Amino acid sequence: MMLKFRAAVIAFTLAAMFMIPLSAIPKDAEKPKTEKEEISSSSSSSEIGKAEFLTEEKEENFFRIFDIESEEIINVSYEDYVKGAIASEMGADFEFEALVAQGVAAFSCGLYQKNAHLAADYDFSAAPDKKLGYMTEEKARDVYGSAFDEKWAVISSAAEKAMEYVVIYDGEPALTAYHAASNGRTESAENVWGGKVPYLVSVKSPGDAFWEYYESEVTVDEKTVLEKLNKNGAGLSGAYQEQWFEGAVLTEAGYVDYIEIGGATFSGERIRSLFGLRSASFSVKYREGEFVFAVQGYGHGVGLSQIGANYMAKEGFDFKRILAHYYPGTEIVKYKNLTKNA
Repeated sequence: MMLKFRAAVIAFTLAAMFMIPLSAIPKDAEKPKTEKEEISSSSSSSEIGKAEFLTEEKEENFFRIFDIESEEIINVSYEDYVKGAIASEMGADFEFEALVAQGVAAFSCGLYQKNAHLAADYDFSAAPDKKLGYMTEEKARDVYGSAFDEKWAVISSAAEKAMEYVVIYDGEPALTAYHAASNGRTESAENVWGGKVPYLVSVKSPGDAFWEYYESEVTVDEKTVLEKLNKNGAGLSGAYQEQWFEGAVLTEAGYVDYIEIGGATFSGERIRSLFGLRSASFSVKYREGEFVFAVQGYGHGVGLSQIGANYMAKEGFDFKRILAHYYPGTEIVKYKNLTKNA
């Protein structure tokens, strides 16, 4: 059934299998040049506003998660969520310090969302049965089969350590977004979602380029490209195909910011969505009736790169150094100390 909160549903985007609540990111009114998808915001500020940290009366040790498939709100304990987030986002085969970093990021982001949506019906969205956002222990049993006990022990150990810490900014849990892999530099939240977040800025992530799936290619026939572009206002006649994607404007991190195509302006993220690209870091070539998109990285590129985190862990960095690198300007504090001071 259609739930009453659907009228005020929290906007989200898949972020390396994580549902980031775009309603928590203020839209920058001074960046009108592209078709950035609308982001609802309760603040007109160009910087993130303080979210009141959970008081003792308000705090409940679970997240209210909207299950996209069942359209039900489920209460998931912090512990189960952090375990499930690590399992779905990385699995047990990443370096242990990378798993802990992922766990802290998931926990911190969950707390941020909970604070930001205290008056809403749920905190954020996920699809646990599809391993999007997090997965249940039961789902993990299906995924790991006979190796479940061994894999789950690693995940549980990482989650236990992760839940001792929270990434904060200005005394509040931070919006610690994450993605699979960048193009070698992470992207700023402002370029992807239209709102400035002081600690979600572009940083180097050199380990991503060593990932075996760093580069991908998508081929789309000319007819399909023409139909999708014109459906979104391009108004193309069908001629001069080799010029359609020329003149792309890139961000400082090398992702496509926007492209003027015919009579419309397309953001890089919009093109990514239209043609099923892994990221907005791409180039396009036309050959023999087809468009070939050459793509680097996987995900929106904001915040922690999971592949980059694993590379850093292999190089000897602990989870705190990893988190400090991908969220510059934040602090990592003991969760129990944060709740005591709330």
